[in-house]
Amino acid sequence: MNHAAPVTLAIVLALGTAETSAAQPDTATAPSVAVLGATEVPRDTPPTEPAKPSGKGFKVNQLEYEGWRQYSANCARCHGQDVLPNPVAANLLLSLAPGGPIKSEQMFANVVTAGRPAKGMPPFKETLTQDRIKAIYAYVKGRAEKRIPPGRPARPA
Repeated sequence: MNHAAPVTLAIVLALGTAETSAAQPDTATAPSVAVLGATEVPRDTPPTEPAKPSGKGFKVNQLEYEGWRQYSANCARCHGQDVLPNPVAANLLLSLAPGGPIKSEQMFANVVTAGRPAKGMPPFKETLTQDRIKAIYAYVKGRAEKRIPPGRPARPA
């Protein structure tokens, strides 16, 4: 008969474990985080995002910069700031990623122009020009391919 197991269990019950010590934050008031190795990462930030460069922002071309501006004004309220997932609408990082359901700029333009009224997305044919849709596509595609990090890009010269 093994008497060590009941003794170990009694010690754990009496003293607690490191995971349940008083030094741990109250989970009811602590921010929601995922632990990745020894680094805590907010759950709404994809762990594969590249680090945000310091300074005045990262570099994008003129089309991607205009896309960021148009996306921020017309799309972010539903699809998430910086194209980070939002439960309100489709995750565009997945939709435009390699292998995603939006396989071309033309498919993207068709969805934006016609909308998806059955899913709650209004048509933007009266709001956005084809040039603005093209710019939004360039920005979102760059985010989906992880070439463009989240945050405000530097204005191209």
